[in-house]
Amino acid sequence: MRNIRTLFFRHLSVKLIMTILLLLVFSISLTSSFYYWSSSAIIAKNVRISTKQSAKQSADYLSLILRVGNDIGQQIFLDAKIQEAIQAELRGNLGVKQKFAMNETVNQILNNIMYTSSFIRSIYLLKEEGSSWGSGLLNFSKVKRYTLNEHKWYMDVVNDRVGNYWQALHYDPFSGGGENTELVLTLVKPLRNLETRETLGVIMINMNGNLLLEAIQRIKLGKTGTFFVINPEGNIMMDSESDNWDRPIADSMRNRLLSASGSEEQEFETDIAGVRSYVIARKIDNEWIIVGTVPLQEVVSDIQQIQNKIWLYSTLFLIVAILIGWLFSSRITSPLKHLMRQMSQIEKSNFKARTHVRSQDEIGQLSHRFNKMAGEIETLIERVNIEESQKREAEIRALRHQINPHFLYNTLSSIRWMVKFGKSEEAYEGISSLVKLMEASMEKKGVFSTIGDELSLLDKYITIQQFRYGSHIRLFVHCDEGLLEMKIPRMLMQPIVENAIFHGISPKENGGEIHLRIQLKEYPLHTLEISIEDDGLGIPPDKINSLLQSSPDPKSGMFGIGLNHVHEMIQLYYGLQSGVTLESEWGAGTKVRMKLVMKEPMQR
Repeated sequence: MRNIRTLFFRHLSVKLIMTILLLLVFSISLTSSFYYWSSSAIIAKNVRISTKQSAKQSADYLSLILRVGNDIGQQIFLDAKIQEAIQAELRGNLGVKQKFAMNETVNQILNNIMYTSSFIRSIYLLKEEGSSWGSGLLNFSKVKRYTLNEHKWYMDVVNDRVGNYWQALHYDPFSGGGENTELVLTLVKPLRNLETRETLGVIMINMNGNLLLEAIQRIKLGKTGTFFVINPEGNIMMDSESDNWDRPIADSMRNRLLSASGSEEQEFETDIAGVRSYVIARKIDNEWIIVGTVPLQEVVSDIQQIQNKIWLYSTLFLIVAILIGWLFSSRITSPLKHLMRQMSQIEKSNFKARTHVRSQDEIGQLSHRFNKMAGEIETLIERVNIEESQKREAEIRALRHQINPHFLYNTLSSIRWMVKFGKSEEAYEGISSLVKLMEASMEKKGVFSTIGDELSLLDKYITIQQFRYGSHIRLFVHCDEGLLEMKIPRMLMQPIVENAIFHGISPKENGGEIHLRIQLKEYPLHTLEISIEDDGLGIPPDKINSLLQSSPDPKSGMFGIGLNHVHEMIQLYYGLQSGVTLESEWGAGTKVRMKLVMKEPMQR
């Protein structure tokens, strides 16, 4: 998570691409959602309007068919010839021919009535006792095998428990020679004797079931949506699926459909077999209701397909946008990365670093300014280096000019004492040594000299001092011959030796020794160490802390010129890691250590 956050916040290209991506995703999501909601609402509204219109037309058509059935039943009930036949049969004085003629007459009447409407498939007058009549292909042998009293629908009508009884779609059990030959919707009405009002049997008017199915199948509701018709008890009277005939609908839907009394039309959403569905219902004759159901998913399925295509095309567009964003951001970030690399070179003191951006936009202008700034810094640094070099050389010359007179003063002072005490021979030898020392010093050019030359000059200086103090002042040099050709600043060791003689050893009656050690250390830094140790009086403790300060007391020859100026000279040449350190014990001598840290390995 931290790496992802670092990648996002540290790279401009990632920020740019992610910003473009988020904006595109947000815009596409918002547009797709608005399109889906708006289109779904519009399509659902249009589907509902269209379905309502189709349902109304089918309801009107079914109502017409049902009214025809009721009218035909009433016509048969009031037909005079049929009533005469009923009365004649009840009297029981008919011969065979008369009975046959009567049956033919009634059957003909029923056939004539049937042919008056294309909605009627057949008409039967059925009685448990006596003759039964029928139109079309009524099979009287089937009627005889069919015990009417065993069926509830027959007994309810005959016993006047219901006025009219509608049977759900079924195959007529009384017609034809085979089984299930005619699909019908049957209206059962009581067959009464008009004189006595006694119910003798039933009138069965079989409506054309195929026409009824076509009426509800013409209404399209999605891909799997269906229409069916229920009666006031909630039983299915007509349905495309024969297994549903005469079955009750689900209680949740039945309660919703039958509870809205007086409402001609209903529409609502409910769960059917676990699927959220849209339901539309409209009342028809007999208080029946034509009901249409369809899963809500199907109503907007086309819109969802369009939305899926939108997301597919949007994904491809996002991929293209990411590639374009990456290319565009690379055009921006590549020069910036190049500029950052050159800036890191500036941080490493490489002031010759330059960019090579040649565009005319803001990045090109920034690069131009960077190049100009780097050039100015390089010029400034060169100027500062030159000035610092000149300043350092001036300071070193000043130091050397201060050390040289101090050295001459002490040397001439020694010769003066020799002359004063009549040591003319020693004074002569001292002046000769001084001349040789000055000649050797003046022959050298520059501020550096080899360790060998410095030791040679130091040997001549000790010879001069021995003329003054005697041979009891001794100098011992410990130096590897391989270091004699190494170069160090001029007059680096002489002031320390001079201080050791004048302030440490000369006050002692028996003189003393000075040990000079030069050694090379190559780890951890390439360092030349020079130590000068004497067995003189040492340095008072209250003066040690002030010896290497930058503003010494000019009256103190010990450190006013010698020690302090050597320390400053070393740091000017070799940096602040180099310098002079002191170790001294009062009455036991002094040790001065000079450390010269080289930037590069020293050549021997």
